[in-house]
Amino acid sequence: MQHLLITIFFTLSLFLTGYGQEDTAFISESAKEQVVDRLIEQYGEEESARITRGVHHLASLWLEADGSPTAFHDFCLKQFIPSGEALDQAFDIAEQQFEAINGYRRELSLKLDYPVTTMIRPVTELDRMFAGAQFQVDFFKNKLAMAIALNFPFFTLEEKERLGPHWSRKEWAMARLGDQFDFRVDPEKEPKPTSLPDELRDYTSLYILSMDQVLSPRMEVLFPAGTRLNSHNGLRDEIKGLYSRKDPLEKQRILQAIIMHIIHQTIPACMIGETPYYWEPQANKVYAKEGKKFVEVDYSAEAGTRYRVLHHNMTSKMRQDVKYAAGSTYLSRTFDNVQLSESKIVSLLESVVGAPEKKAVAAMIEKRLGRKLEPFDIWITDFDERPDVDMDQLDRILREKYPTPMAFQQDIPTILQKVGFRRFEADFIGSRIVVDPIPSGGHANAPQMRGANAHLRTRFESDGLNYKGYRVAMHEIGHNIQQIVGTYMTDYYLLKGIPSSPFTEAMADLLAYRNLVALGVNPDYRVRERQSNALAAFWFVCEIGAVALHEIRVWNWLYDHPNATVDELNEATLEIAKGLWNEYFAEIYGIKDVPIFAIYNHFISGALYLHSYPLGNIVMMQLEEQFDGLDFAEELIRVCKIGKLTPDQWMIEATGNPLSAEPLLKATREALEAL
Repeated sequence: MQHLLITIFFTLSLFLTGYGQEDTAFISESAKEQVVDRLIEQYGEEESARITRGVHHLASLWLEADGSPTAFHDFCLKQFIPSGEALDQAFDIAEQQFEAINGYRRELSLKLDYPVTTMIRPVTELDRMFAGAQFQVDFFKNKLAMAIALNFPFFTLEEKERLGPHWSRKEWAMARLGDQFDFRVDPEKEPKPTSLPDELRDYTSLYILSMDQVLSPRMEVLFPAGTRLNSHNGLRDEIKGLYSRKDPLEKQRILQAIIMHIIHQTIPACMIGETPYYWEPQANKVYAKEGKKFVEVDYSAEAGTRYRVLHHNMTSKMRQDVKYAAGSTYLSRTFDNVQLSESKIVSLLESVVGAPEKKAVAAMIEKRLGRKLEPFDIWITDFDERPDVDMDQLDRILREKYPTPMAFQQDIPTILQKVGFRRFEADFIGSRIVVDPIPSGGHANAPQMRGANAHLRTRFESDGLNYKGYRVAMHEIGHNIQQIVGTYMTDYYLLKGIPSSPFTEAMADLLAYRNLVALGVNPDYRVRERQSNALAAFWFVCEIGAVALHEIRVWNWLYDHPNATVDELNEATLEIAKGLWNEYFAEIYGIKDVPIFAIYNHFISGALYLHSYPLGNIVMMQLEEQFDGLDFAEELIRVCKIGKLTPDQWMIEATGNPLSAEPLLKATREALEAL
């Protein structure tokens, strides 16, 4: 019955879609039909739909270098596997071998990258060379990819959305095996590489500011000795953290001034990285210290380097378009990977960023702060007017509790128990997480085979983990839970994971919002805390949703103006940022033309990833609605085991409904009424 369903689905969709990459001219229509006819003659009409689809898809991948049309014909006749026991065995072999290939390749990459990504010792050029080594397997060279493509053909996203609700788990896994070789890049179309100068190679990662040499207008140093903040993460997170500290406003305004200088490229170049100089950002003046006196000195602004890097990163990705089928762009490929169309992503984001609830939330923030909103208030995260403990106390608790990465690593099973996991579950997951210190930010590195560990990475200060690093770590634990459950508990290896990046961000934030529960400050995830977190999630989606819309609009602008210069891209970036601010925030804030959405380093990298964060919180709130009143850990494990379906199908299995922003908006309205 299982394979009959597969055959029916092949038949239903065969004539409604293409076959991945456009057909090459090398294998003619008549050559394909000859192969199809021979195979149907050999295996029967019941295999005709699957044969036709497999042969056409393989023909789209076959290059002249792979052999003559006769070689194509012979390969298909020899390698086609009929449905039944033989195909089941081939699928089982592919599952086992891809787990081995992906798993050991990840372990090797993890080892080579380790000195560069962590803080175990100073990084050398040799370290960078080892980290940059590429260990790729050409599955087309030995024709393995051809055999997979012939027997497990590729389904488009539209087909998966239409047919997937009727598929069994194994049929889904077989479809994901077909995704392994959905297209092939013709090496003859490989564009010549371009590169930035060596000094700009690590531009965003080395963009560190010495805050203990930043001055107030009164010529006072406001930040403690040794304070180093990177742009954008460190500057933004410092603004966030200051809301819970005494007298934050002056520091926040200075941080905002720094952000604006970076965006406008008026920041003194000498203040990026370690420096002997002092900087007063409000007046944008640089000083040398002579004895106890500050003496003003001349300086050169960074003046466009940021947008030079952006231009290079974006155009480098656009130049890759020639390798793909006609009409394929970096934009379309990105959203295909996310399994959500650009129009659907934009619609979801705009439904929140433009929601009428935003005015009421802004009014609540103003009331709490006792002042008119300023642009940097887009980053406020704490909506609880009666926090149980202040930030300084949290820092002290955490430094004492977690002085080293190992101390935190050893406590992860306990942390998991506090948020609701049973002891055996907490021990199983927690024992498979390794904690690594990194210079800034945070990320999680997933195991790719059973027997491997997940890696959690966050920043540890010299005296231990502070609250900022701890909250990042809780976010990464959420990623790790999803990674470990997917690797060890999902029924099929090829289904492990989740639909796309927004869903893993949702898993991460489910834990991040429970950080005080995990710390033992609040023993339960209380109603009031859920309400405060709903408001925080809404405000976050408004902010980062606008940032994501900015990134998408800039990408579309550059595709509309492919010959734009660095200066023209710079101007467009700022104008688009101001336009979004004016459209969605100017009325609330009472100020126009603020380009603050252009600060994110993810954007400068050209990664087109920022939409994952707001969509992740939209997903998270839909899951929170589902989890309410149920066993949190049990539900979290259940949804992590669903695997890599399409977004709507995954969400239907997780919550009973397709992906929607309505649960977030509903929770926001309820929180506004309650608080």
